[in-house]
Amino acid sequence: AGRAEDAIIAVRNSQSSDSLLRSLIQAANIDTLILDVAHPSPDECYTPEQISSIAHCRSAKLLRLEVLMQDLIVEYDDFDEVVERLSNEVEQSRQHGYCALKSIVAYRTGLNIAEWAKDEAVASFREARTEVADKKLRIAHKPLLDYLLHVAFAVAAERGLPIQFHTGYGDGDVDMRLANPLHLRDVLERPDYQTMQVILLHESYPYCQYGAYLAAIYPHVYFDLSYTIPFVDRLEMLAFTRQALSIAPASKLMYSSDGIYLPEMHWAGAIRGRKILGQVLQEMISAEEIDEQQAYRLAQQILHDTAYTVYGL
Repeated sequence: AGRAEDAIIAVRNSQSSDSLLRSLIQAANIDTLILDVAHPSPDECYTPEQISSIAHCRSAKLLRLEVLMQDLIVEYDDFDEVVERLSNEVEQSRQHGYCALKSIVAYRTGLNIAEWAKDEAVASFREARTEVADKKLRIAHKPLLDYLLHVAFAVAAERGLPIQFHTGYGDGDVDMRLANPLHLRDVLERPDYQTMQVILLHESYPYCQYGAYLAAIYPHVYFDLSYTIPFVDRLEMLAFTRQALSIAPASKLMYSSDGIYLPEMHWAGAIRGRKILGQVLQEMISAEEIDEQQAYRLAQQILHDTAYTVYGL
């Protein structure tokens, strides 16, 4: 086994980065990649434009809100200026090539996004500016972050921009108690946010049933199924795929690889995701819940059509 692994790695390393990317994306029959261009940093990876050119696939960008907010807080020492600049950047995001917004507030202060008075947000902003002076800023100031998120939400709802939320499973610095998508209820209930489509990422693992439930009851909520998140094996992926299809309409489910850094992750996610989805749909056919024609239609929605509609691709 060790020699086989060494041989595989040797063949891989003999290819150029361009050739490896192209061969894996084409082998996986990937039509479009939606990329978070804030992570990893641009100097560590290809740009979306380079990927499209090399791999002959489409690529679209996500605007990560917390990175934008942090940059603005570093640049401007006036709170109202930060709010105005944030609003303008979100409003013009499509013109700058972004197909959606993304929030990682689950990693910072939690999905229990509250509404704060302006003076509370300003006080929190002053704390953040102190950290700027000390060159230690990581925006995790709850009144400030929540307030600025609501600024972005208002523009997103007005412009019909979708927004992704990291939910559930993450790196060691995520408080899993605050990554439960049920914490988003107040945001999802806001009447003026109903035109902001919300995508719950990473099947909200291990809160899969909760996330699928939210996608079932809220017309503007969608549920992402990620097939390369680490440490979750094939059996568990089958389990959350069954749960999602048992609770949420298939039209509210979207495939993703959660690929990052390595082109193998995009390839593995696509291959594994199709196999797992196919197995679960076959189980539904055997149980006489759907027929074969319906299974093909559901797979097409989950793997392609719904994402194209939601992201305006």
